[in-house]
Amino acid sequence: MSTLIVGGDRVNTYKDFLLAQGFGPVQHWNGRKKSLCHRTIPVSTRLVVIMVDQINHRLAIKMRRDAEELDLPVVFSRRSIGQLDQAIARVRNHVSLQ
Repeated sequence: MSTLIVGGDRVNTYKDFLLAQGFGPVQHWNGRKKSLCHRTIPVSTRLVVIMVDQINHRLAIKMRRDAEELDLPVVFSRRSIGQLDQAIARVRNHVSLQ
């Protein structure tokens, strides 16, 4: 399950965590440049993780909208492995119920 992390500068810890949970390979966009607002979510992506405390607000809104149009789950998290783990658990429960 390919994952896109949007936001954050140092995300290696989160990448490693997602890989260990089976959500790899992981791509990362830092979310600080305006030009990222014009990118599209890669076709292979199956999960979008938005790091809310380190992202351009406009980009966060666009990524959420784009992910919803593609029917992809979106996880919002701060810089916290615990919070990311809880959000991932909700995604797994939601996917397993369908």
